[in-house]
Amino acid sequence: MQPNHRTPLQPSRGSGSGGSQAQDRRMAGNPSGTAGGSMNRASGSQAAVGQVQGKGKKGGKKKQPVDRLGQAVVSLIFGIFGMLLFLLSCIKLNMDSQYSYTTSPGTMFTIVLAYIVNTVGFILGIRARRSTKGRGTAIAGITLTALPFVLMTLFIGGAIILTFLLLR
Repeated sequence: MQPNHRTPLQPSRGSGSGGSQAQDRRMAGNPSGTAGGSMNRASGSQAAVGQVQGKGKKGGKKKQPVDRLGQAVVSLIFGIFGMLLFLLSCIKLNMDSQYSYTTSPGTMFTIVLAYIVNTVGFILGIRARRSTKGRGTAIAGITLTALPFVLMTLFIGGAIILTFLLLR
């Protein structure tokens, strides 16, 4: 194989389409003209393009915070609905305990729906907390969903533990 002595600005003459700039940059630092030892072509070209653009492996630009305004708003909305569903499930549970010894399927559905809504709202609020926009909205969503989420997690966990203790 003949060594390739061309500069990075010269187009490649071997391919029919004139070659790509990524290949030219990759081969500029490599006198043999190959993709580079044990590296495959894709990772070799990505590393070369990143180094040409000034983004080396250690240096480079800092990662910009992601804008998660949508997640923050959804967290706030789920927090409001989750709080209302939590209060509704507490009221229904109280009414069921006064008039019968078992809970109705509607009460259980409300409890499960409130738990799911609060869990999703809490997770979305945590994810959107460090965003550039909507930070306050995300914190409000976390605040509204935290109390029902924790109380319902304790309630469901306690119900599971009591069920296994009663079955012994």
